[in-house]
Amino acid sequence: MKAALLTVLIAWALLGPRAEAGPGGSVEQPAIVIVIDDMGDNLARGEAAVSLPGPVTFAILPHSPFGTRLANQASASGKDVILHAPMENRRDRPLGPGGLTRDLSPEAFLHTLQRDLDAVPQALGLNNHMGSLLTTLEPQMAWVMEELARRGLFFLDSRTAADSVAWRVARDRGIPYLQRDVFLDHEQTPAFVHRQFLRTIEIAREHGVAIAIGHPYPVTVGYLKRALPLLDEMGIRLVSASALLMEQQEKARLAAYYRRQQARAVAFKPD
Repeated sequence: MKAALLTVLIAWALLGPRAEAGPGGSVEQPAIVIVIDDMGDNLARGEAAVSLPGPVTFAILPHSPFGTRLANQASASGKDVILHAPMENRRDRPLGPGGLTRDLSPEAFLHTLQRDLDAVPQALGLNNHMGSLLTTLEPQMAWVMEELARRGLFFLDSRTAADSVAWRVARDRGIPYLQRDVFLDHEQTPAFVHRQFLRTIEIAREHGVAIAIGHPYPVTVGYLKRALPLLDEMGIRLVSASALLMEQQEKARLAAYYRRQQARAVAFKPD
């Protein structure tokens, strides 16, 4: 599997488009973010995931048996930690501790969310665990964003619902936000994870960045352990969620600067 993986990924690297120059002549190298969800229920699988090379981002379930331990390990390794907040889904699947549902009053909702965030003090942001129902409800998403704004945290929409309004609510309230592009492993086979990983790279090459979410399944962690070290040869950067947001904010700042410079050049009339 390792030799075959190397062959396919290197071929993909050679066939893929080259990086293009960005504002100011800098070369824009495609970037991907890998998020591992559902961390905290299984220690052995969680520790295997934390040992993955590079700035992988880890989403920790609140009040889970091993969440605190794994969050500490990830943070000590310089990895991003975010809260994996359980949110109501359309299939009535159990949420576990700290679940956020539509029947909670605003006060109870906020209290539950605050307890969830306090349980993962290393968290730099939050993404939704399930949430195919709750992320479509604007009032509840506004409550989430108000608390994130108060704490200076970002939001990652896992996009478990095509009609999610969560990312838009974050945007409208000035919360730094990201959206998931690819799920790596809703089929737990090496072939499927491989196809989804290549799809992630394809999106990054086309749009400059891609965000993939996986889980601490042995097949996923085993694949990523082999694949992530090959990204550099492919001209792809692995970045954390927080680093990507910082880059996007800097690009926005530079773009605004160049627009101002161009406007001044047009307005300037020599004597």
